[in-house]
Amino acid sequence: MKKGFVLVLMCVVLLVSPALASDKELLFHAGVGQRSSLNEIKGIWEQMHPDQKVNFSYKGSGYFIADITRSRQGDLFMPGEEFYLLQAKERGFIDNYNPDTDIPAYFVTVIITPKGNPKNITKVEDFAKPGIRVGLGNPRACAIGIWHEKTFSKAGIWDKVQENATMSAKCIPELANATQHKAIDATIVWATTAVLYLRDVEIIPIEHQYRGIIRLPVAVLNFARFKEEAEQLKAFILSDQGRQIFHKHAYAINPNIPVDDQGFALDGTTDKDMEYLVNAAKAVKDESYPVNADTVDDLIEEVERQRKTTRAGS
Repeated sequence: MKKGFVLVLMCVVLLVSPALASDKELLFHAGVGQRSSLNEIKGIWEQMHPDQKVNFSYKGSGYFIADITRSRQGDLFMPGEEFYLLQAKERGFIDNYNPDTDIPAYFVTVIITPKGNPKNITKVEDFAKPGIRVGLGNPRACAIGIWHEKTFSKAGIWDKVQENATMSAKCIPELANATQHKAIDATIVWATTAVLYLRDVEIIPIEHQYRGIIRLPVAVLNFARFKEEAEQLKAFILSDQGRQIFHKHAYAINPNIPVDDQGFALDGTTDKDMEYLVNAAKAVKDESYPVNADTVDDLIEEVERQRKTTRAGS
């Protein structure tokens, strides 16, 4: 009886072990602002590669260097600002990063206000008006905080905006949630964050001289456990199919957006994307608004998703 049990157990182990050995779990460190697009990429990738699983560690980008330094774990890294990836490169965590080719997408900064825009915010300079409750990101914790300081400093109003600040967020969703619930009157976020709140906020494109175009790099970490698979996933993210997924979530993907030495737009290359985003917000709030490639381009799925959510909640 005992001998038979041992033989059965050995057979089970022999049958199961190869399957377990083939399962590869990739740890992917990524800025929380990329969650929607990367989750879609994860779903497609795992269908294409059933022996692989992609586990994301989403955080405000300012937290990654300390975490990676301590753990020395992870296969890929995609922070919300190139600055953080270059820090990792300086520490010897990344060797194979090419800044000319390893940028699959770009964040674009936009203003958001509560639905109806009660304080009539129309431009960056309005953040300095007396009585405006401004939401800022903590630059030590999240990439958007760096861009708040850069943007308002360029406009010459940083001191006044700081006086108006009523929150210092650790991650960008905190700013969007505060706007949605009317806890603040205005903030600046990525277009990719704004697109998740089409029903509850107003989206105001920023004039070119203050519009941030933020490079989003992706790299394989030197201590990757599954380096070959990580390189393949990186290649997929950089492919036309991968970039198109980013575009569906309101990223810019044009590789030739002219910017100044600080990363601010020099022309209207991203104007059409901003128009589609504003139209998408109109379409979710007003179901009579036409939704097609001419009005919202690749944002059709997101508009339809939020329209269904609105109907379900009404």
